[in-house]
Amino acid sequence: FETTTAGVSIQAPQLDIHTVAAGGGSRLFLQNGLFVVGPESAKAHPGPVCYRKNGYLAVTDANVVLGRVIPDYFPNIFGPNEDEPLDLEGARAAFRAIAGEEEATGRSIEEL
Repeated sequence: FETTTAGVSIQAPQLDIHTVAAGGGSRLFLQNGLFVVGPESAKAHPGPVCYRKNGYLAVTDANVVLGRVIPDYFPNIFGPNEDEPLDLEGARAAFRAIAGEEEATGRSIEEL
């Protein structure tokens, strides 16, 4: 496990990483039964599905569905009039739609 970075030799176990970040706006795609993240972004507008602006399925939606992001802890600044909470049910519905696809093989939205 030796590599040279900026002229410095490093001897340590390492991974070959091509990207370093996947933010909450990184879009989710189901490919071959697994989710792939990005590189496309849902951006701030329309944003993830849970932003209530007809957005795209994104990492933030997964975090809302899994309970890692709790809508009650966020101000009501979402939706077309920016006066609604994050949309847990909308995010769940987006995952349910994907769970119905053949490559999801009958898994629940949490299992996806």
